[in-house]
Amino acid sequence: MQANFSEIQKVIDHIEINFDREVAAHEIESISHYSYRNFQRIFFRLFNETISGFQKRLRLENAYKKLIYTEDSLSEIAWQVGYFNIQSFSKAFKKQYSISPAEARKQKHDIFKKFIKDYKTDLKIEIKYKDTVSVYSKFIKAKDYNNEEIDALWKEIEPDAEIFETAYGIIRDQPLITNHSHCRYGAAVTSDEEIKGLVKSDIFGGKYARFTHYGAYGNILETYRSFYQSWLSGKQLLLDNSDVIEEYEEPEITHIYFPLYE
Repeated sequence: MQANFSEIQKVIDHIEINFDREVAAHEIESISHYSYRNFQRIFFRLFNETISGFQKRLRLENAYKKLIYTEDSLSEIAWQVGYFNIQSFSKAFKKQYSISPAEARKQKHDIFKKFIKDYKTDLKIEIKYKDTVSVYSKFIKAKDYNNEEIDALWKEIEPDAEIFETAYGIIRDQPLITNHSHCRYGAAVTSDEEIKGLVKSDIFGGKYARFTHYGAYGNILETYRSFYQSWLSGKQLLLDNSDVIEEYEEPEITHIYFPLYE
């Protein structure tokens, strides 16, 4: 069976938007134009996990981000990600991560410790409001945000030269939480015309902490380390669990937008 990746991406987008509830079989059938059983087979073959497992993982990963990014109570977070009581949330979370939600929050610094080490920084962070932007995008699983896989995706979208006026990278997962093999990266561009093979959606729309990476993209992790070091050592901004957006202004200038919790 030949998979229509555009339709598959639409289903994934729908599940991600509605991660806090169980997406019904009829919704998936309506979007994908496959029977639920057939779509389940396609999904598992492509991503090596079931649809229900994917939905559960999204709930718990978003919960983990909220635990370390915000000051919301455990009961509030449980409700926000679709659990109706703290007991069932705590049980599911501990089964997934081998620690309780309360322990995860207390160990926030330990999560970032190995990544940032003793990195020192004078990174300039600005607060920016960004209007919604319509883009055409394609997502891949980029293991641990591997640059070779990301480069290959961009070569597929822009095979000859930089033909789009504005280009963005969408960082959907927090690799310190999400299993490296599940990390997702989206290449997004703006266009007045429909782009075959890409899915139209909106990005931005809200308040962001912006900082800038200068130099080759292959060294961008150093700038992320600077951000997290600054974030952990200073008066902490409350971050949101939604996408981090990279805006590619020039070949060696990348603005990075972290969504802020409001």
